[in-house]
Amino acid sequence: MSFEKKNIIKNFTYLVITKGGDFIVPIVLLPYLVNVLGLTQFGLLSFALAIGVYFSSMMQYGYNISAVRTIARVRDDPSQLTISFSELLISSILICVLFSVCYLFMFFIDAIYNEYLLYLSVLFFVLMQSLFPAWLFQGLEKMHFIAVSNSLCKFLYLCSVLYWVNNPDDTYLVPFLQGLSWLIALVISVVIIYKNKLVRVVMPSFKGVIETYKQGWPAFVTQFSPTLYSNSMTFILGVFHGNTVVGLYSAAVRVIEIINAIAFLLVNAALPLLSRNIELHKWLKNMMVITGIILCFFVMFGSAWFVPVLFPDERGKVLELVQLASLMIPFVFIRLACGPAYLMLVGAEKIYQRIVLFTSLSGFIAAWLVIPQWQIKGAIYVMLATTVIMTLMTYLAFKNFENRKKVEKT
Repeated sequence: MSFEKKNIIKNFTYLVITKGGDFIVPIVLLPYLVNVLGLTQFGLLSFALAIGVYFSSMMQYGYNISAVRTIARVRDDPSQLTISFSELLISSILICVLFSVCYLFMFFIDAIYNEYLLYLSVLFFVLMQSLFPAWLFQGLEKMHFIAVSNSLCKFLYLCSVLYWVNNPDDTYLVPFLQGLSWLIALVISVVIIYKNKLVRVVMPSFKGVIETYKQGWPAFVTQFSPTLYSNSMTFILGVFHGNTVVGLYSAAVRVIEIINAIAFLLVNAALPLLSRNIELHKWLKNMMVITGIILCFFVMFGSAWFVPVLFPDERGKVLELVQLASLMIPFVFIRLACGPAYLMLVGAEKIYQRIVLFTSLSGFIAAWLVIPQWQIKGAIYVMLATTVIMTLMTYLAFKNFENRKKVEKT
């Protein structure tokens, strides 16, 4: 195995350690919260977090792709690294302030104001998550600096929820405690950057900050657009069918999201190296396709074993939904391998951006037409259809671009 491939596996390992809590915590907390809060309050929590995801996507502005790519390309030039980091940091802070103000306007809505503790806690969580500079450590390929600290923070979050969240009245504590864990991780990351002198902060130029927004726009569109259909399912279900239906849907879909997180980890681990050597892409693509298919079969057939353990009270309904939604898994892996891990790195950002935007808008419109009548299954059918179409279009664009490159070389 080549040095570059070993680096991808090493980065993935550190990301798994860093993000390991993102797997373990939901697996433990998902059934716990469903049972302790009840489906109705769990649905309310999911509805509030769905709104939070919209704002989180806007605050993070696709930096998990664009900022990682920028840092990876200038990491060997200390002067340019300082400038790029400072521009990205200031632009991140400004965009977080802007959308925090926009978020607060929602409190003029009675339904939001009546649950102000919950929605303020969601804002706190979203802010802390968005300000965490994971993109710096990924771009520098130094994920080991924060791997242990992040795992510790996730463990503290898990323990604090299990200790303090004991009844439906404690719903607001879930996002608050999650935000608190991100705040601790943020403080630790600042100390690590300062102690190890990874990068300096200078006052960037206004032009430089604006340029980061321009460079990050394609990544932002491709990251935000899918929330128009995936995240909107929760929102639309809540509007038409209430919190109990949202709770049942969220319980099933969260299982698939935990599995799909592996695809995002693989791509994020490979991005720094692919930014400098795109020849590694074929190996990554093959690994992503095989992994996606294996995980799909695992969820499809293994869910009959683990769903009753996770959701003993709602096992029948959740099992059927999980098995249906599991069909999305291989398509997500293939899309990420051909889109963010290739088209976004070889100058074809606009092609991928148009594909994601078109299919996401189509899925968003379809959701408003289907969900009012077909409820949860309608939401999953729309998500599945949108995911398949987006993946097929992305793969065709990838093959066309790859073939054109081969022709140019000859």
